[in-house]
Amino acid sequence: MAVITISRQFGSAGEIIAQMVAQKLNFLLVNKKMISEKLHQYGISEPVFTLFDERKIRFPENENENDEVFETNYLHYLDALHDFFFDLAIRENLVILGRGGQILFKDFPPALHVKIIAPLKNRLQRVQKLYNLDEAAAARLISEQDRDREEYLRHVFGYEWFDLDLYHLVINTGIVGLEEATALIVEASLLQESTDIVSLKDVEEQLLRENIPNKVLDTTGSSPPFAHSSEEEFAKMLDFYQIKWLYEPKTFPLEWDSEGNITEAFSPDFYLPEQDLYVELTTQKQKLVWKKNKKIRRLKELYPDVYIKIIYARDYRGLLLKYGIE
Repeated sequence: MAVITISRQFGSAGEIIAQMVAQKLNFLLVNKKMISEKLHQYGISEPVFTLFDERKIRFPENENENDEVFETNYLHYLDALHDFFFDLAIRENLVILGRGGQILFKDFPPALHVKIIAPLKNRLQRVQKLYNLDEAAAARLISEQDRDREEYLRHVFGYEWFDLDLYHLVINTGIVGLEEATALIVEASLLQESTDIVSLKDVEEQLLRENIPNKVLDTTGSSPPFAHSSEEEFAKMLDFYQIKWLYEPKTFPLEWDSEGNITEAFSPDFYLPEQDLYVELTTQKQKLVWKKNKKIRRLKELYPDVYIKIIYARDYRGLLLKYGIE
């Protein structure tokens, strides 16, 4: 079955475009209203859905009974969301609005992932008219909604909202009309449906198996002592795609005592110099990841110019599966 996911900036008219695309293609539109109505069949109550749906997830700092309830609800929500989408995709052609659809169906070949954006001035005009707000209130609402969606994607799925690698198509409704945007998505979907991508994937996987060297060398030509086999496999994939990397090249102090001694520090697993990007792998279970997330949030507070991406266990397992690595 075909899947189109539409991610959008608040006020960019992404909701309207999603409705129009679903109508043009006769696809089922999956939006907040539908998800809220259906997730109760998977054991998710309305309060739990409201707590986690496209909102910034604030993980508790202390481990107590309330934290355990929060964590249980959070994991239950994730499982239910996955099951709901995939059960539906088996039976229907879908247009999925938000909710991390571009991540859930990232490795699903028939899926088309679209990002809808617009200049702030256009978004302000739409939001002011739609919600009958003045400019200041509209700007505040846009900022809050975008921040919640950005944090939702980062905390729930471990991806950056504006990672353009996630999307096949980015449309700016400040310069493209809604009908034109709809037509672009419809045509892209039909083109993708008629294009054979299986042979290309087979070739890529074969090249990966044949060309990954036994000895993994970083950008300086050294063979680093990896702490975990998952890090070595990740380095092999970077080498295959000719991405320069360094292993744990820098340690960032995070906490100090009253005498200025470092009491806590953090060394990201990889640094990609050409992208000026740090990458941290984690193969921990989801309920244990919040501690590492806490360190990364602290790092971003102290070093705002440092760009870091965390790859979670589920995403890492997906990479291994995609490239045939056990």
